[in-house]
Amino acid sequence: MSGIELFSERDFKGDSVSLDADTADLRLAGFDNYTKSMRITGDPWVVFAEVSYKGEFKAYKEGDYASIPSFENKISSVRVVKGGLSDPEITVYEHVNYGGRAVTLKKNAEDLRTYGFDKMISSHKVSRGGWILYENTHYQGNKMLALAGDQVPNYVPLGWNDKVSSIKLISALAANE
Repeated sequence: MSGIELFSERDFKGDSVSLDADTADLRLAGFDNYTKSMRITGDPWVVFAEVSYKGEFKAYKEGDYASIPSFENKISSVRVVKGGLSDPEITVYEHVNYGGRAVTLKKNAEDLRTYGFDKMISSHKVSRGGWILYENTHYQGNKMLALAGDQVPNYVPLGWNDKVSSIKLISALAANE
């Protein structure tokens, strides 16, 4: 089973909260912007600087993080990457509701023109792993995170319809990095 334990002080001290599922708002657990160290078991977790899985984010592998300098007192929501990051796969679709042409990726796509799919994506399904979808080529511009199990049938309400130009695998930090 995967879990994340958040601590209010460095070196796993102070108050703590243990979670075993995605949590969109750490205010509900009394832990919004309150984490200085963490312990992860099982699958990797992604931590976000804003509630509802928005803002700056970083992925972490299983391990003990006695301090998290780049995210200290910044974590507001968390998601688990079910199944881990190995053997990643995302399928992107030309139209909403998974219609039209489709491309299945298992590696980075720095420029979707290579696939004849630049700024043509309207929906996606993630089979495994974690991905970052970028508005511009070469992994630049606005980004959207997509994790294993995610199925997004319509980019229109998200403001992402026909905007994706590159897609990159997420990588997770290990405890010694």
